[in-house]
This record gives sequence, structure tokens and C-alpha cells, in this order.
Amino acid sequence: MKYILNGIGVLFTLLLVFMVLFVGVVTAANKPKGDNEQVLSGKDGITKKAMIIYQPGFTKFTTRIARELAAGINAGGYGVTINHPGKHLSTDLSGYELVIFGSPTYAGQLTKALTNYLTQVCPQLVKATGESPRIVLFATGGLAQTEEFERLDGMLAGLNVVKKVKFSSKEQSAYDLGLELAQK
Repeated sequence: MKYILNGIGVLFTLLLVFMVLFVGVVTAANKPKGDNEQVLSGKDGITKKAMIIYQPGFTKFTTRIARELAAGINAGGYGVTINHPGKHLSTDLSGYELVIFGSPTYAGQLTKALTNYLTQVCPQLVKATGESPRIVLFATGGLAQTEEFERLDGMLAGLNVVKKVKFSSKEQSAYDLGLELAQK
């Protein structure tokens, strides 16, 4: 009986340590990462502009996807600005024809840094006069499920959301998606 209780105690302790580590990882992932603007200039005379706003993750997979998307869109003729969400970033996105939001997925959720930024930006995009930019959402994670996008449906109502995509493997080509988006 003593060994069984000791075993249960060890399992409980391991579970508690795992939970604390998981909460720490998710908390760190949700913090804004600050200004990290990168600009890929468009070809001479091209005025089409795209913005990619993404929250980086721990594995750098989300960063790689954002950069591949930017390279594909840029090759398609757009000038592309890439940055992280946060207070440093303007919420006026009216000068862009294409706006892409991306985030890693932790516990079936997009990061709070991105969703908080979307909370500020989406009402302005809905109220904007003229045609609103095309919106693309991407997420990265181990599972191909896309429930995290459904949680944003109310916030995105009235916007021109053209694509929602989940990158769950290294075989998926974000560059090709960027080229496709630039051609539309």
C-alpha cells in the first residue's frame, strides 16, 4: 500500500510540474514581442501593399511561415511590411490591399497578443470607407484542426476574410500561398 501511495504522489508531482511549465510557456507566448518591423520593397512603380502581423512562437515555425508568405507576396509584386502585434503598431491598416494575421496555437487558442490587437483593429476596418483590405488568417500548430478561427468569427464579421489556413507541417508551402494571394 505504501508503494502505491508513493507512486500516486510521484505522478501527482510530475503532473503538477508539467502544468506549471505549460502555464509558463503559454504565458510567455502571449506577451507582446515589441516592434520588429521588416519591409520587403515592391518592384519599381508597384503601389500594392501588404501587411503581415504575426506573433512569433517558441519553435520559430510561425516566423518561418510569416517570412515565406512575405517572400511569396513580394515575388507577386507587392511591397510587404512584417511586424508583431502590440501598442507600437498602428491600428490604421487602410493603406494596405492585403492584411495577414498569424499566430501559433497553444491549447487550441491563438495568442492573446494577436487577439488583443485584432480587437482594436477589426472595428476600424469595418468602419473604413471604401473597400476594406483582403484579410487572411494563419495559425501554426501540431494539429490540423482550425477551431481557433471560429472563435474570431464575431470579431471578423463584415470584413473581407478571403482565407483561413492552418500550417501544421513543414511540407505546406507558405511561399506558394503568398504567390497565390498576390495574384488575386
